[in-house]
Amino acid sequence: MIRPRAQEFVRQWIRRREGTAAELARALEEEMGWPARHVLASILDELRASRELPPEERKYLDYTLSGGAVAGALAEGAETSQEHQSALDELFQRSRRFRRSAQFAEAVGFVSKFRDYSPFNNMLVHLQNPLATYFATARHWETGFGRAVKEEARGMIILAPRTPVLVVYDIADTTGPAVPEQMLVFTQTSGDFNPAVLERTVKNCERDRIQVARGSMGPLRGGIATSRVRDRAWKMRVVVRAELPAASAYSVLCHELAHIYLGHVGPDRDGWWPYRKNVCEAVAEMEAESVAYIVCRRAGLETRSAEYLASYAGEEAEVEGISLDLVSRAAGRIEEMGRRLLPPREKGSKGVSRADGVSEPFAPPGS
Repeated sequence: MIRPRAQEFVRQWIRRREGTAAELARALEEEMGWPARHVLASILDELRASRELPPEERKYLDYTLSGGAVAGALAEGAETSQEHQSALDELFQRSRRFRRSAQFAEAVGFVSKFRDYSPFNNMLVHLQNPLATYFATARHWETGFGRAVKEEARGMIILAPRTPVLVVYDIADTTGPAVPEQMLVFTQTSGDFNPAVLERTVKNCERDRIQVARGSMGPLRGGIATSRVRDRAWKMRVVVRAELPAASAYSVLCHELAHIYLGHVGPDRDGWWPYRKNVCEAVAEMEAESVAYIVCRRAGLETRSAEYLASYAGEEAEVEGISLDLVSRAAGRIEEMGRRLLPPREKGSKGVSRADGVSEPFAPPGS
């Protein structure tokens, strides 16, 4: 009885082409319960064998909902306990409340503030406690600041390498000595931009076969991202306005790379980014500029993102189709590209890795 309903749900999802494989699996489970996940892979296999799909739907199915992406989504958290898996599922389901641009802007601001953890983990914390001001593990609170977690404290789940999950606590759920002054103003940005960050980012673009160049364009345009390339050795091309200084060029590059890694520019045959070319202009620009804002703010740069985003949506405008999940993943990915030179991709590699800043939190201060 589940399968016919699941088939119709999946067909409607593909027609809208609105999310990743993980988001589809979570939405299907929310709609029909956990058993529906068990028929998802076979339903998608049947659709791939069909010759009746329109070209745009087939691209979405082949790239964003590829067999590997679906298998990874269905195996998400397989090694964790059911309790933790259910908790994470619930968090992503709750992320649907960020449908109004004012709430989305609040979440983006939160994600950009905490530079000790990845943007993805910051997003997880915000879903659990939008009022959090500073968070760390119980062990770090004790060893770093001599503070103890209160008995009635409610922990928040984040992801970490080599362990299923970590539990962190907001400072309000701890007691002990006063915290250092620098910790209370940790969200402030200051200092000059390091041009080496831009240089490393450009160099790492070569790893993903994205060509980056400076070029002439009108004063109202900072850059472009396109799939039109003359040399087939490249997958995508980004052009940044030639006269921009390094800091401004980095901000523009982050925005244009976000369009690529969010799937707005088109598919990737290797599955290194999703296919979401169907999203409307307002959603695409809000997502891309949100990524640029997160990355630049964490790098110590102030941008005009607030004004830019305001031109696409008012406080109460609906932002249906926007993905905070993908925004935080893309931000972590681009941030890592500016931090170090990444190793070459392995032949045949699919999807994203820990280098995208998704599953590996940054080391907390003093760790």
